[in-house]
Amino acid sequence: MPVLIIALLLVLIMGIVFTGTYFAGLLIFKLLRLLIGAVVISSSLPYAVKKSVQEAKHYAQLIKTTVQQHPPGPVRDRLHLTIKPVDEWLANLSRLEQALTKLYAQRNLPRELRRANSEIDQLRRRILTASQTEIASLRALMKSKQKYREVLQELQSFQNQAELKIHKIASDLGTAHSEMLLVTTKGDFNHNRFQRLDENLQENLTGLRDILAAMDEMGYSSAAG
Repeated sequence: MPVLIIALLLVLIMGIVFTGTYFAGLLIFKLLRLLIGAVVISSSLPYAVKKSVQEAKHYAQLIKTTVQQHPPGPVRDRLHLTIKPVDEWLANLSRLEQALTKLYAQRNLPRELRRANSEIDQLRRRILTASQTEIASLRALMKSKQKYREVLQELQSFQNQAELKIHKIASDLGTAHSEMLLVTTKGDFNHNRFQRLDENLQENLTGLRDILAAMDEMGYSSAAG
């Protein structure tokens, strides 16, 4: 990212030098701002999260292909019932990905938390040397900053949970695909294996719905739905 921004700034400088006009330079500057903004937003989601989303979509497609390629019969019919939640999984996963992207684009929670901690420490030190007339105001301000920090901590904790859910979905879909390969290869109608798959898929689907409901309340997933 820094390398790209430096390169864009060099283009700006060269444009101003070669055109020699203020308006041309201003136009180039506005274009660069748009480009930089687009790059920042598109790369706001951590790479590991993006990778897990891609893996989840890949395994979901493999699962569907595995079922479609299995010969007609009881096993294939049962597999179709098992993979019913997969499409809703993927739809909700895409919503969650977009919601997290929006959150990352709007907030830098680690930086905000560092700033809040620093401000609280500064206020704590000021209270030690403040006059009696200032102490009450400083304590009220510090209490407000501490409440703000608590909200940031809760938001970051929720963000971490959402990311872990995405990683788990990718892992569980990979496991589901492996289980289905065993079923289709052996042609074994194993009730316990099907039941485990059903429970796993439904459990994760419920978890996704809960996270998205919370994202809706915070105003992050409504635009993505």
